[in-house]
Amino acid sequence: MKWPKVFAHRGGRRWAPENTLIAFQKSLELGCDGIELDVQRCASGELVVIHDDDLSRTTNGIGLIKDATLPELKRLSAGAWYDKEFSTERIPTLEEVLTLVSGKLVINIEIKNAPVSYDGIEHDLLSVLEDYEFKDRLIISSFDHQFMLRLHKMQTGLKLAVLADAILVELKEYAHKLGATCWHPCWGSLTEAAIEEAHGAGLEVNAWTINEQRDWMNAAKFNLDSIITDDPAGLKTLIDRAMQVDVIKF
Repeated sequence: MKWPKVFAHRGGRRWAPENTLIAFQKSLELGCDGIELDVQRCASGELVVIHDDDLSRTTNGIGLIKDATLPELKRLSAGAWYDKEFSTERIPTLEEVLTLVSGKLVINIEIKNAPVSYDGIEHDLLSVLEDYEFKDRLIISSFDHQFMLRLHKMQTGLKLAVLADAILVELKEYAHKLGATCWHPCWGSLTEAAIEEAHGAGLEVNAWTINEQRDWMNAAKFNLDSIITDDPAGLKTLIDRAMQVDVIKF
């Protein structure tokens, strides 16, 4: 049995506040194959790692990311909402996460560009990545496929993924147009036939967000390449047990 790779969704939301350095550190310590994170741009121009364009859900601040400078964001707690033991966690910059990971695992960088639009964010991204030594361990994705097309036309050599919440018609042609070698579909919309079609088109299939044991087992049965999950520890435990007994009954 070949198991999919394990990607910690936002660093693994079941063990730490999402998109924080402590979550990514835990992913490293567990031995995850990769992490998935979300990027927005703040008022002072830095790329920061946070899912929502609004501060209210995952910090003790209010307002939009785009209207706050990095020093203002750094004064906020990005972990107190989750548990008081994480109250000192701050919103990390993309550069801080790159420094922490330093090529030890794959980073799936999802660029958030809607509903708030960050004009020219592709240039900001390339500026941050310019001196990163492990570009071959990056996957760039976004629901904004126009952003993906612009990035592709810049001939960066970065690994690109088509991010979608539904099965795409003519997936092979669409992915080729965007320069993508990966497809990141929503697990709830995925079928075994769609995975086979994507593999036949030469695409790597990494699905989100898969959190239940039954679905993990089906993902392995369907030859999914990677599982993006909120519970990487639970998935790793299942894989370790399966490898020990070497037999899984589906």
